[in-house]
Amino acid sequence: MLLNKKRGLLVLSSLFLALLIPLVSAQWEGVYSMFSFLFGAGENVAFMFLKAGVWIILFAIIFGVSTKMFSGSKGVATIFSIVFSLIAIRFIPNEYIYYIGSAYGVLGIVLLVLFIIGATLFILNKYFPIKEHKAFGVVWALFYFFIAWVFGQLASLEMDDFPKIKELLETISPWGKYICIVLGFACLINALSGKSGYARTRPSGDEKMERNREREELERERRQHQEELDRMVKQKERDVKATRLEQANRDRAMQNRHRRSRWESELNKLRSEKNNHANKASNLHTKATRAGWRNTPEGKRLYGEWYREYSKVISLEKEIENLEKKLRL
Repeated sequence: MLLNKKRGLLVLSSLFLALLIPLVSAQWEGVYSMFSFLFGAGENVAFMFLKAGVWIILFAIIFGVSTKMFSGSKGVATIFSIVFSLIAIRFIPNEYIYYIGSAYGVLGIVLLVLFIIGATLFILNKYFPIKEHKAFGVVWALFYFFIAWVFGQLASLEMDDFPKIKELLETISPWGKYICIVLGFACLINALSGKSGYARTRPSGDEKMERNREREELERERRQHQEELDRMVKQKERDVKATRLEQANRDRAMQNRHRRSRWESELNKLRSEKNNHANKASNLHTKATRAGWRNTPEGKRLYGEWYREYSKVISLEKEIENLEKKLRL
């Protein structure tokens, strides 16, 4: 995506350069007509350059203030700054513009040129920050080439009425032109070199705050996700424990049912045996009594049989009592 943006910007910049070539080679009348349409009529080209420089300074100042006034919205701030600065420069009396250019002489011209270049660099840095995208270096190169062309034209201005200013312009014109050409080529080399079209520098304060907020949000989401996983694990452990406990209760209940069924079966069997031995013991007791109990041999034999049967009945009654206690539990 960044590569496509870079290519598009390079194409647009190349087209702009192609359109700029006839403008550079055109006569001063074309430039003068364009500036007159924007900034109002003037007496000569030097005056129009001076007026254009004052407009650039006004635009930079108004843009810097309006960006804060409109909460960082560059679109609204740009429209407001262009309209307000154009209105201001068209209605400023020409006498004030002449005063700016002539009252301070050589020092005034130097300061004005520095202010113009500084204001233009400020505007370029707002719209085309070269620290963020290398492709913006093409825009900066166009700016430096345009300034080089301006420096080349300064020496040919008609400034016979101001000999000191004309001498200064003839001195700084070649230096400024060649320096701007070197800077322009440096920006082009920087834009077209390197593997990545996106070059980052140290993050600004706003970027650090944004990254910190994003890091905090990610950390908060990570903690929430971890807490959710912990809750799921704990819930799963509780479910496993509950399932195991429920299964253990079912197994215990099943064992109790089997055990109770077995005990009931044994109890019925013991009761049946007890009844049989009790009936035998009762019959033997009757026969032993009729035979003389222990006074005769037959009575003694029957007494012994009765005693054995009666002992079995007592033993069975104890077993039955124990089983009945277990069944009551």
